[in-house]
Amino acid sequence: MENKVPTAEEFVKQYQKGSDYFCITKGEAINKMIEFAKLHVNAALKEALESIPCLGSSSDIPTYKEVEEAVLNCYPENLIQ
Repeated sequence: MENKVPTAEEFVKQYQKGSDYFCITKGEAINKMIEFAKLHVNAALKEALESIPCLGSSSDIPTYKEVEEAVLNCYPENLIQ
């Protein structure tokens, strides 16, 4: 992966005001959660694109199953922390 996606803790620390307390509205919290999700979706899509099997020849076309397996397994859930 080229760009490291921040963990939830790293992401939250960017917006932390002081010690362990946060003063944000419900709307702000929702917006930050959406922003965090978008970071992971974008990273997953980039990994999916790079993981599509290309065998180099136009006669070597990967099967649907090969592409499905590569794409669906390219961004493991454990990367979302």
